[in-house]
Amino acid sequence: MDHTTIGRKYNAGKIAYVNCIKNGSLQDVHIQDSCYLLIFLSEGRISVQTGSTTVHAVAPCFLCFDEREDPVFLSATKAQYYCIYFHPKFLNINMTFELIHSENYEDIATTHDLFLLRPFLDRHCVIPICENYQSTIEYACLQMERELREQRDWYWSCRGRSYFMEVIIALERMYGLIGYGMDDANDDSTPSVVNPKLRDAVLFIEGHFMENLTLTRISDAAGINHTTLTALAKEELGVTAMQYLMQYRIKVAKKQLAFTEIPVKDLADRCGFKTVQHFTRVFKEHTNQTPVDYRKEALQKRKKELNNKNL
Repeated sequence: MDHTTIGRKYNAGKIAYVNCIKNGSLQDVHIQDSCYLLIFLSEGRISVQTGSTTVHAVAPCFLCFDEREDPVFLSATKAQYYCIYFHPKFLNINMTFELIHSENYEDIATTHDLFLLRPFLDRHCVIPICENYQSTIEYACLQMERELREQRDWYWSCRGRSYFMEVIIALERMYGLIGYGMDDANDDSTPSVVNPKLRDAVLFIEGHFMENLTLTRISDAAGINHTTLTALAKEELGVTAMQYLMQYRIKVAKKQLAFTEIPVKDLADRCGFKTVQHFTRVFKEHTNQTPVDYRKEALQKRKKELNNKNL
């Protein structure tokens, strides 16, 4: 199985350390010492043996395997899925296997805003996906596979990475729900939520942030009225639901600006803003920088990291 994607017309010969395949063969999957494998199972069931353990996965869920494993797939029943083979350096050139397995990786990842990849490191093979996130993950996988396959312009690798980052953000969020709680994440912007109705509202926002969300849509999804939602959000989050929506959009935008080169216009649309001007204004309100300046600063920071063996 090919674990990379090679540039053709645009950036010919460029190696992107990722390959996304829809409903690809699960026979003779060999990833040991070469890459990670992330499977998004949207329908059906998959049974897999890893080491001496047999795991039965039921959709919707993620299946996670790192380079230390060599999974053997036993059966698939009415399964619809995406197989994403990737080396962590596709997310960031500094993310080597050696670094990720080091004792201080969590501190390094937090300091430098890298992904933690905990489901892989902790060897939690199956991660259930909540309903509010499923359509977002499916869309991101669909677009990533398309960008890597069609390579329609010079940004094919960056766009592929940007959609992949959305998948990884969702994976780490789902893992937080079952493994560490909603208050555990790379940074302090992922909230701890006690009230189940507010939790539904928060997850709906995070799963649909790129859409034209209104307070009515959010409150309907949570099954509560506007007044109650506003009161709960202010009590537990310190902001209203719509303010949290903007915070989350900016959180995603910062990741995309820091680790991809996709045009700001595309990014504004991807994050749910109708115009670049609106995106720029809101981004500056939250960060005191324009998106362009933020990206330049992130690039300079990354160049310094490349000259530092320990990041």
